[in-house]
Amino acid sequence: MSELDESGPRGRLVLVTAARPQARAALASAVAARLHGAVVVDGAALEAAVTSGAVPGWDEPPTSEQLRRRLLRWSAALAVAETYQLEGLDAVVAEDALGDRLEDFLDLVEPEPVHVVVVRDGADPATPHWGLWVDGTDPVGATAADVVSRLADALVATSAT
Repeated sequence: MSELDESGPRGRLVLVTAARPQARAALASAVAARLHGAVVVDGAALEAAVTSGAVPGWDEPPTSEQLRRRLLRWSAALAVAETYQLEGLDAVVAEDALGDRLEDFLDLVEPEPVHVVVVRDGADPATPHWGLWVDGTDPVGATAADVVSRLADALVATSAT
């Protein structure tokens, strides 16, 4: 028998990203509900919970302060996700990581593999075509069932090892 951590296997990390915050939150919740032992970590909700005052918006191109705050938000979301993953639960992160931000997000995850689910409706055309792309026009329950059945197709290795 191989030596395993007594806490058991690590849970999976699933990123759900979409242009509309409501779409990514709804799909992330529906996916988590279909996975055995999963939690949802909504980056926007987490930021709103820990930020005093209004959460600042996002400019194109973003300011250095906006980028700093986004990295803090992502780091916090990934820390919460990892806490649950270490207990064997899957963590479904709902986050704005479209366009070149997808690679930035995955850089924070490295070297862990992540299942990337991109809602293509309204997605930044510069978004790398990694992971599993789904339509946002289908009912969220049907889309979530499709995502769970094709989760292996969403797997993105974040390191060459």
